[in-house]
Amino acid sequence: MLAGGCRSPGVRSTPAQAALQAPALIPNALTLAPGIHMLGSCSPSAVYAVETDSGLVLIDSGKEADARVVKADLSKVGLDWRRVRAILLTHAHGDHTGGAAHIRARTGARVYAGKGDAATIRTGEPEEAVFATLVVPGMEARRTPVDVGLRGGEAVRIGGAVFQALAAPGHSPGSICYVLERDGRRVLFAGDVLLCLNGNVQQVDPAMRSPFGTYVAYRAPRYRGSADAYLSTLRKLREMPPPDLVLPGHPRMDPEPQRPTFSAERWRSLMDEGIGELQALLERYARDGADFLDGQPKELEPGLYYLGDLGGRALYALYLNQKLLLVDAPGGPELPDVVAGALSRLRVPARTPAAILLTSADHTAISGLRSLLKRWRAAVVVPPEGREAVRADSRTAVRILTPEELRRAFGVEVGAVPLGGRGKAPVGYIATVRGKTVLLSGRIPARPDQPSMVALLADLRREGSGGSFLAAVARLGKLKPDLWLPAQPSYGQNANLYAGEWENMVIRNLAAMSGGVPE
Repeated sequence: MLAGGCRSPGVRSTPAQAALQAPALIPNALTLAPGIHMLGSCSPSAVYAVETDSGLVLIDSGKEADARVVKADLSKVGLDWRRVRAILLTHAHGDHTGGAAHIRARTGARVYAGKGDAATIRTGEPEEAVFATLVVPGMEARRTPVDVGLRGGEAVRIGGAVFQALAAPGHSPGSICYVLERDGRRVLFAGDVLLCLNGNVQQVDPAMRSPFGTYVAYRAPRYRGSADAYLSTLRKLREMPPPDLVLPGHPRMDPEPQRPTFSAERWRSLMDEGIGELQALLERYARDGADFLDGQPKELEPGLYYLGDLGGRALYALYLNQKLLLVDAPGGPELPDVVAGALSRLRVPARTPAAILLTSADHTAISGLRSLLKRWRAAVVVPPEGREAVRADSRTAVRILTPEELRRAFGVEVGAVPLGGRGKAPVGYIATVRGKTVLLSGRIPARPDQPSMVALLADLRREGSGGSFLAAVARLGKLKPDLWLPAQPSYGQNANLYAGEWENMVIRNLAAMSGGVPE
């Protein structure tokens, strides 16, 4: 049974037909099978075109608002874009929906999409649902009419072609795959349920874990991914009759061009890979908690708290040896009320901070310090080189301790890791909470995503401190934290570090200094 309860067509390819080899998926416009074409010049996603008796069907529509790349690639394979009669969208992300409104307005084509994504496609909101974590210069959220909302199980008929809609939530709530039976072949248009075909995708992007679009399931809920739903989708796909051609959403991510022809064995092996990944992720969530740093205050572990965000920085608190320690003091006059409110909601045992641990003496880390010290006469912990900046910003009498003096003053076991290379007097703090090693390290290292790396390189160029930064990252690389609490969480990241994640982060930061950061 297919997702949505509709039985798949029973036509199967003959051995001779199954032996036919479609061309490898290369970044170009090419014909994969009679009447089925890949518009591979579209970037970062691919668009597929299917010829029917009544005109053309597009699966997705690229990122450009004027669909210029789609039009150009259709022309390369001898097709007229004015003959588009339907656009089948696989999900709401802007690199797949960008050209749909333009083509619809000029051809009268009907737009189909999953009901779970239809509202986002129509309104272009919220931003996280349109872009997820994608950063593409010039791409903007657009309003796109959806003529037909699909639940999954529908047969979409255009001319003589019948596309079976498969509900495939997980990458997004309304993700839809489409199956076309033609010439004895089952063709699966996978959208971003399957980004590419090669399991070695980390050769292209070390931040990616697999050829599946599961990266969203590792992000905060606001990005609308779901590990539970994704697992259910892959299990259903594994049980359906195996496709003969598998056409993914981002074939350009493959390190080498891949042929989309699949045997039953290859298909099931691929599905098993994704199922295993998601089972492991769900087990981690059950064991460690889905502790997303998403702006919502929460207790990460007993005695370890995330108080939300303020002024673009995260607020954290530790309750050790019956002492409350705050980390950093961003924001301004509103900071004490924000902290007090979060402490109350989370029912933290102590509501009066004994000390404020500064991960740097940068203005953004201490801009709310004066307000905090007016409310609570807490000690301030900062390396000696940051003392003058603290006194100047606080403009009040302040008890300043070095990280080494903190233990003697309050009897709390918090270690210090001297850092350098980014900002004023940077330092990291190490604490053990319920047997887990917690690292609070300010803005060192940077998350391995494009915006964070661009900001990092700009800071290092301005400060001329690349050598000190390399030494700091190498020092951190010797640690093995279980939770990492940075000053600026990336994409509402999970505080818990999973296998290889910390090592990859260190490697990416070191690579940034030698030009190894992707564009």
